[in-house]
Amino acid sequence: MTPQAGGSEPGRPIVESRLLLTRTPTTLVEGSLPLLEPLEICSGSVFGRRRSPGLVPVIAFGGASPRDTIEQLLLPALERPPCWVAFSGGRDSSAILAAATRIARDHGLEDPVPLTLRFALHPRTSETDWQELVIRHLGLAQWEIVQITSELEAVGPVAAPALRRHGLYWPPNAHTLARLFQAARGSALITGNGGDEIFTPRTVKRPSLGEFARARPRRKALKYGVYTLLPRPLRIRVWTRRTLKLPWLRPPALREVRRLYAARFRGGGKSWRHAAEGLLASRYLELTLATFQAMARDSDVLLVQPFYDPRFLGGVADVAPIHGFPSRAVAMRELFGDLLPQRSIERSTKASFTEVFYGPISRAFAESWDGTGLDTTLVDPASLRREWSKPRPDFRSLSPLQAAWLASESQA
Repeated sequence: MTPQAGGSEPGRPIVESRLLLTRTPTTLVEGSLPLLEPLEICSGSVFGRRRSPGLVPVIAFGGASPRDTIEQLLLPALERPPCWVAFSGGRDSSAILAAATRIARDHGLEDPVPLTLRFALHPRTSETDWQELVIRHLGLAQWEIVQITSELEAVGPVAAPALRRHGLYWPPNAHTLARLFQAARGSALITGNGGDEIFTPRTVKRPSLGEFARARPRRKALKYGVYTLLPRPLRIRVWTRRTLKLPWLRPPALREVRRLYAARFRGGGKSWRHAAEGLLASRYLELTLATFQAMARDSDVLLVQPFYDPRFLGGVADVAPIHGFPSRAVAMRELFGDLLPQRSIERSTKASFTEVFYGPISRAFAESWDGTGLDTTLVDPASLRREWSKPRPDFRSLSPLQAAWLASESQA
């Protein structure tokens, strides 16, 4: 699930890859969060295992069922109303809202209050129909909707104070959660964060011919079929070259990013349990949890994220097939099927939020950027500026944008 270090491309000295990861950061503002490494900043990706000292959380197998574990995790938040649930209308947040509602009613507590950000200026983010379907199904009387225009852009009025306070954080869109914390100040907030990581199959099992035969259109199915029949090392190579364009990186840096992503697939995914253990030990989760908890403390919010909890992961591992659930829909149906509308479980669409983070303030900074604040041995400034000027830039270009902005702030 998470890139692991190891290996190198033929003909390239290993020392180069070590330098790309260990060069001392010079553009970050000191804060309470772990510092990102130069290649992580410039590529907008994080790599390998956690760097912080201390024990890695351990998955507890053979414990309570996933639903019983969810109840244990959510009850403390539900017992201090109002208890807010971050609700986008996607399957993960819908499942958490439905579970929280059932638990509250079973224990005679107040219903949780769904808290939704609505982006009227960005139609690709719209989940209104799915949100209303779930709210009607659950019979919830309260629903807090926060209208958003350009507040959540990368260096806008929500992100800028967070960057000044904490330094560069990861993920670069974490300030979205900070906006929810502002609304839930002094209370508890439950999220469905982590669903992408634990409910999307990411193991080494080769897809069956039947899986790609059902894909549409047929041309896509044929390409997918040919891809699945390739030897695994070649599949990894094809995936990294197709997915990891990152045109603003210098060639050596791009090669290193691809190597690290390839190592992720070579070193992990023997089983769902193995992938879940890798998640807990990952740099990805180390940074994500540190950032979310720091922002929650800023607003005096009790943050509950059951999908990241080792106890829930253990419960899922006890009931999931060895390679994980074959699809998100199967996972939702197995774990929460009695709580949600069937249409919500079976949906195949997903909203896109990337353009929310590139608003007028961020674009104005990008246009005026003079190339300082980033390691130019890793980044080509002209190419990065072109990426930022696109209607929908690559999400991974957010981190270098925020790092460059922070550097400009320190020089002001």
